[in-house]
Amino acid sequence: MNTGFKVGMLVMGVLMLFCCGGFMLMLSPATTVVEKREKEAKSFGDNYTRQILRNWSADQLVSLATESYQKEFSKDQFQKSLDGNKKALGSYVSGRGTARLKNTNKKGILCAYEQRATFANGKARVKMDLVYADKKWSIDQFAIEPD
Repeated sequence: MNTGFKVGMLVMGVLMLFCCGGFMLMLSPATTVVEKREKEAKSFGDNYTRQILRNWSADQLVSLATESYQKEFSKDQFQKSLDGNKKALGSYVSGRGTARLKNTNKKGILCAYEQRATFANGKARVKMDLVYADKKWSIDQFAIEPD
């Protein structure tokens, strides 16, 4: 092979590595922010799922809900739903959840949180949509699906 060709290929390879590495370096801060928000959402979800379900309290749920979610249901409707689940599932025992980024927009960051929870009478999935806006997390959707 021609020496010039070898040098050219070497230079081209180095440039490609540099470009790919630069691209990955540019993505790194975005990935870090996403991971940070997902960890925050998981921590928020784990903590408040435990608090809501240990007391089966609509007060706690409403205090953490977004304004738009609060308008969808009255506190009494929230409590009636929680009471029905409490009757079917019994006391909350434990659970750990996961969170993943769903969407971002002008209103904030939306994460989907899901916890496989254990209760005295069985298991259920607790699902929440969590919104990060104005430097705080809020609940935009809350559901319990018995297994």
